[in-house]
Amino acid sequence: MKWVLAEREESSLSIDIARELGIPPVISQILVNRGLKTPEELKSFFYPSLSDLADPFLIPDMDKAVERLLKALRNRERIVIFGDYDVDGITSTALLYYVLNRFGADVIWYLPDRLLEGYGLSEKGIDEALSKGATLLVSVDCGITGIDSVEYARSKGMDCIITDHHEPGDRIPDAVAIVDPKLSKEDTPFRELAGVGVAYKLADALYEALGEDKTFLHKHLDLVGLGTIADIVPLTKENRILARFGLRTLESTSKPGIKALLQIAGLLGNELSSWHVVFVLAPRLNAVGRIGNPSLAFNLLTSNSHGEALEMAKKLEEENKLRKKLDERIFAEALELAEQTVKPTDRAIVLSSDSWHLGVIGIVASRLVERYYRPVVMISTIDGIGKGSARSIPGFHLLDAIRHTSHLLSKFGGHKYAAGLCIEPDNIEEFKEEFQKYASGHIEDDDLIPRLTINAKILPEEIDLNLIKWLELFNPFGPENMRPIFLIENAEIIGQPRIVGANHLRFKIRNSARAIDTIGFGFGEYKNSITMHTRPVNLAVVIEKNTYFGDPDVQLRVKDIKLGNWQLMME
Repeated sequence: MKWVLAEREESSLSIDIARELGIPPVISQILVNRGLKTPEELKSFFYPSLSDLADPFLIPDMDKAVERLLKALRNRERIVIFGDYDVDGITSTALLYYVLNRFGADVIWYLPDRLLEGYGLSEKGIDEALSKGATLLVSVDCGITGIDSVEYARSKGMDCIITDHHEPGDRIPDAVAIVDPKLSKEDTPFRELAGVGVAYKLADALYEALGEDKTFLHKHLDLVGLGTIADIVPLTKENRILARFGLRTLESTSKPGIKALLQIAGLLGNELSSWHVVFVLAPRLNAVGRIGNPSLAFNLLTSNSHGEALEMAKKLEEENKLRKKLDERIFAEALELAEQTVKPTDRAIVLSSDSWHLGVIGIVASRLVERYYRPVVMISTIDGIGKGSARSIPGFHLLDAIRHTSHLLSKFGGHKYAAGLCIEPDNIEEFKEEFQKYASGHIEDDDLIPRLTINAKILPEEIDLNLIKWLELFNPFGPENMRPIFLIENAEIIGQPRIVGANHLRFKIRNSARAIDTIGFGFGEYKNSITMHTRPVNLAVVIEKNTYFGDPDVQLRVKDIKLGNWQLMME
């Protein structure tokens, strides 16, 4: 693994800001490196407020969307919310369902079946809504590429409001309004919102137009936090504000469904972090959308009965266990196939099978990226139609690569690092060749070496509980706001390192006042090298608070170890 020191801006600026705000210089330096240039920006970062959110009407077409919704409310039209089957789409649907019901709307909802309909607007869903008398469709977390579907709805007399956060194609649907931050300017603070963030903006604008107290809306930040963090969007700017207040609202939620979910997961009453959402809560909500019907997750989030919600949460738990078993089976099969077919010179991996469940190939693709550090496309032809999920590495724009092969695809969409596609099975081999060719032209040897970004060098003497207090204000952690990683050069090991648990390494390093506890999960093989004391030990660590023994204390968690001579690269 290559260690790369984050680009350092002019140190005098960070020193001046640190002095003015009374914060540790290393904290100021990290934030200046991340693009915060003034004391006011740092204050807003440390102490964000909902009032810092931009006016929702700055998003293109927001005024048109609100005007059409107000007309529907006045005329008692039936409105259908058309969502998606992942956590972002389900929470978006639940949020607008709550809000529109609050204003007395005649509202129904629709979530597509991943296996039968795939992602996005579908004629099946539109027909079902029409059969129930809906005259206005509001999409959430989908629709920006649904040109044919919107045209179909219009031909049946149904108006459409598109709210989405995905990248538009060459054409956009002919809808009443298209509320997608990707159609706004690059430097807008809301451009990277998740689907639920866009839905929240629409709700916020509706509250503004109706002159309503937003206290009720803020109670639904638990849904916004869940969807935003689960969708792995950059946790900067407005996403960070929504995620931070969303986590706090999750902890004190009044929703029986979310309480039941927290209870089943063993998190009720705990302080929550983005980690809990990504690795504990989101997989349970996602499980039914991946291998079953996402309606169960929606019904859980909108339930008014704790007993009913608890039974649904138990069902989600069982579905998630089944999903894990599928993950493991397909991952093992994909590994075996990769070992047989992937050449060392390949810049990307494209695998296909007629026995892979569509709902979990995205998860498996992510695991293969971790294993091989290559872009990965997993294609399932289980139903006679090729459907794929793709994941990428830093520096390789996955959607651009897939767009380059679009002449072989019937449908595609996604982001820089995650995408989906539909393809005729007969085209898979040619797609594989084209994709590999594109990857070979856009990925250098250096890109295939995993990187660990070091945010700052630090001396052991600088590490204390006061520093941790400032680091905790970086929460919630996520893309583009990751937990800072520090470099300790020539760390002095005290005593004998020992192996604990499943090959974890525990030891202490010295500062001038005392020893600092350090743990490296999975780093047991370094025990003898560190014990010998024949070479300098350089540590890449995150600095955390440990309350295991009662009183808070400092703990270092090892991200990587380098012994002897090595070179720190500059970004």
